[in-house]
Amino acid sequence: QARLSKGAALSPVIIATEKTQLMQFSDSKFAYPVYLTLGNIPRAIQWRPSQHACILLATCLVQRLFHESMKIILDPLKKVGRDGIEVVGGDGAVRRVYSVLVCYVADYPEQCLVTCSKYGTCPKCKQPPEELLASTAREPHTDQWTESVINKAKEDTHLFYQFQERCKEQLVSGSVYKPFWTRFPHCNIHIAITPDVLHQLFQGIFKHMVHWCQKILDPKELDACIRALPSCFGVRYFKDGFSALGQIGGKERKDMAKILFGCLIG
Repeated sequence: QARLSKGAALSPVIIATEKTQLMQFSDSKFAYPVYLTLGNIPRAIQWRPSQHACILLATCLVQRLFHESMKIILDPLKKVGRDGIEVVGGDGAVRRVYSVLVCYVADYPEQCLVTCSKYGTCPKCKQPPEELLASTAREPHTDQWTESVINKAKEDTHLFYQFQERCKEQLVSGSVYKPFWTRFPHCNIHIAITPDVLHQLFQGIFKHMVHWCQKILDPKELDACIRALPSCFGVRYFKDGFSALGQIGGKERKDMAKILFGCLIG
């Protein structure tokens, strides 16, 4: 907001993509639906499909053409984010609104695809893959730095595989010569990437926490603590504990997270 002119209004744009399988009996048929919503819409409204707060912009069918497709899809955002557009508000006043890409929601493979980060590395900082468990963080990624690595590798090499190898030495994927987010106004794509709550939090960190707790405590002892919890509204009761669960999805992990801390402290 501080970068915009006086009296200007900011319209935060949220883009989301998710790799979707098109055919049930074929593993190679995938597409990338591209969704758009605004950050100033209340979450309770965004979650209701009937409100149409989240719209489908397009569907990218080929992964290798993902960045080229996104350039075409999101190109109008560049002009609106740079020059703004006059919009009539609910109070009747006319304001110049700047639409800026502030969040990009995607799973980890798509995060690497979008940010041009090497798979297995952090899309937000320059931490080497062998040091991801380190307690100290490295310098954060910037779109200018990633673009400079790509341009330098393009100048120094002649073949595409050489270009990829040179990029991967700097933790950049090297899958594309020009990412779609280059010269997006007021946007750093690495900052815009949001954590994947399902896979990185519930299916990632919390999954390991449960395994650690089962190593520290006897699984039967942990199950006994879970069964001893009284039933209450809004909290799932695990009558057989955690160890008896078979296929555990995101909903189960979320329900487990609500009670684990209480079980550990007694």
